[in-house]
Amino acid sequence: PPPAFDVTKAMLRTRYASLTPRKEPAAVAAAAASQQLEIELNSEKPRRRVTTDGGGAGDPKQEAGASEGGGGGGAKGPRFSDLGGMESVIDELMMEVVVPLCHPELPLRLGVRPVAGILLHGPPGCGKTTLAHAIANETGVPFYKISAPEVVSGVSGASEENIRVLFKKAYRTAPSIVFIDEIDAIASKRENLQREMERRIVTQLMTCMDEFHQNVGSDGGELDSQSSEKKPGYVIVIGATNRPHAVDQALRRPGRFDREISLGVPDEIGRKQILKMLTQNLTLEKDQFDLFKIARATPGFVGADLKALVDKAGNLAMKRIIVERKKQSGGGDVNNKQDWWRHPWSEGEMDSLCITMDDFEEAATMVQPSLRREGFSSVPDVTWEDVGGLDSLKKEFDRCIVRCIKHPEVYKDFGVNMQAGFLLFGPPGCGKTLIAKAVAHDAGANFIHIKVIDYISVFLLH
Repeated sequence: PPPAFDVTKAMLRTRYASLTPRKEPAAVAAAAASQQLEIELNSEKPRRRVTTDGGGAGDPKQEAGASEGGGGGGAKGPRFSDLGGMESVIDELMMEVVVPLCHPELPLRLGVRPVAGILLHGPPGCGKTTLAHAIANETGVPFYKISAPEVVSGVSGASEENIRVLFKKAYRTAPSIVFIDEIDAIASKRENLQREMERRIVTQLMTCMDEFHQNVGSDGGELDSQSSEKKPGYVIVIGATNRPHAVDQALRRPGRFDREISLGVPDEIGRKQILKMLTQNLTLEKDQFDLFKIARATPGFVGADLKALVDKAGNLAMKRIIVERKKQSGGGDVNNKQDWWRHPWSEGEMDSLCITMDDFEEAATMVQPSLRREGFSSVPDVTWEDVGGLDSLKKEFDRCIVRCIKHPEVYKDFGVNMQAGFLLFGPPGCGKTLIAKAVAHDAGANFIHIKVIDYISVFLLH
């Protein structure tokens, strides 16, 4: 049997009791009450919205403790005035989105159903995400962003619940904007999906979009279409994708994505406007800088490519200036040659620094547009020397095509329009395709080779 009295346990108990101060019951109760009061005070404080910087063309504001963003009128971010080459798109958005969103009583008074959703599509880098953030910053309404990695979950039913929770918050804070970037990742055509969870996500997204017309109750709680007390306001959904054909057709019907806006590759005028926006804060060469010349030398460039062009030109200018400074500094002193970079720049030297046209022209040869990287369009390397002969045909193409592309202002002054098309015909192997490539190379234009047989439906072939 164990001993009635354990000397070791008694000694340890006595030693630890002397080292640890014993709290009285009254002190413990007071500490618990103080902690409870602090928790209640913190819970009554309003949630502070914080912004997180970083990301692509636009940075979403995020609500503390949540993954969705909350746009505000005073937030820093892109505005319509910061976007170039989108005048027609901005005018359309102003009429159909911005004004009804900022003044929801207008469509409510007229009994007009506002736009439920907008699908922005275009090549990568054309400004879809930036435009969505600009809409949120112009309107100043709450902005919620959905990204596929945050929505999709491995737990059954969790992905649909994430979408429901986010839309519920958007409806509670209506008017608001829900932005779905790369919507084709979570809303692809259901007949092409292999997993049942992916089909349920598409169905849940359609269900949430169908509820956009339901007003939010005055108490800010759950959606209630039968409530007698309602405040004006609705939720607009903006989707962005570079593969609109991959989005489920049920989402593209009226009542969900009512408008589909294409943001294509900008033309020369659009590229000039984008370059003007991108270079407004740069120190450029005076009296010799021609934005239109740069815009003409960058066919196929989208907004992101032009931003890369401006950054590359700035880096080339800085490298050129540093090399010149290195050559001028040092002299015959070995120590000066090693420590030339430590010498401060004088005010006169700083005033003479600028980015030149040569920097931009060199950068244009180094930056490859995204469309060319994808193999969509490129300037061919076939010249007239590769064709051989056909001098009369070469002169005709030079007069009707090449000069019109290289010097459009001359033809515009004389009121001469470029001909819409040319038809080359002849027996197989006579060089029709080779001539077309040579003309494109001579004009410096992108060459898109389309084979009609590749676009004819297989059903027509049978």
